[in-house]
Amino acid sequence: MNAIESVLTQDWPYIDLVVIDDGSTDRSPQILSDFYREKRGFRFISRPNKGLIKTLNEGLKIAEGEFFCLLASDDYLPPGSLSGRAAYLLANPDCVAVFGDALQLTGDKVSGQRVMDAKRRRLFELADPIPEFIKGVNLPIHTLMARTELFKNIGGFDVRYQYCEDLDPQLLLYLAGPIKFVDVPVYCLRQHQTNSSRTNPHVARADKVLLYRKYLEEIPQLAPYKKLIRHQLTRQYLLLGRYLNKTSTPPSNLEKKLFAGAVEYSWRDIRLLWHLLLLRIRGIID
Repeated sequence: MNAIESVLTQDWPYIDLVVIDDGSTDRSPQILSDFYREKRGFRFISRPNKGLIKTLNEGLKIAEGEFFCLLASDDYLPPGSLSGRAAYLLANPDCVAVFGDALQLTGDKVSGQRVMDAKRRRLFELADPIPEFIKGVNLPIHTLMARTELFKNIGGFDVRYQYCEDLDPQLLLYLAGPIKFVDVPVYCLRQHQTNSSRTNPHVARADKVLLYRKYLEEIPQLAPYKKLIRHQLTRQYLLLGRYLNKTSTPPSNLEKKLFAGAVEYSWRDIRLLWHLLLLRIRGIID
């Protein structure tokens, strides 16, 4: 309940808090329902599991506030988080979104360690940050506050991803207009050692291939960066190939289908050709 309380006690008066229980199998729905009846002040939706990305899009679709931001159930907002970001957007109408910093949580204690490192901060100083995004620098999306209608117009979160749903919205927002940074902690972020993307760095390989193919094939505004995108796509194909040849886990149909497309890029890197041939010899891909 700490996450909800941290929103309800914010000093920003115009809050449309949407709480979605995505098919929890424990007592969470009952606990949230009881809390809702006691506190009110937010909208509560409980329904069968749809997955993270569909849940994010559901919340975005029904959001009624002028600005949109996210909060995970085991994180929380420090005081002034909403008012600080909203005030900045109101004072800068040309700005499409604003990021803040975040503090990391270790257990129930705030560690004091900031999330925005020098590489991330540098994005806000560049005249053109798009190449850095393409190279893989990304921002913590939970510290983002964006104009709601604009976030809806860029398509929200792409349901084709399993792990990287937070990457291309940042780039699409940058294509839509200026994004700024307020150098104050606006989020308290809990680190999970059991999170699959932390314990297994390979789980997002297929998503990264999908991401760069989307950049290359579906976003016309990125045409000036095609050379860089192709380079990054080749690299992601290579990483996916290494993983598929190394893991004892049978690849998914999506991974096999995606990596079959690497043949188009194999002339760029002889190692990629080797992984393609090895996977065909092993009968993993056609």
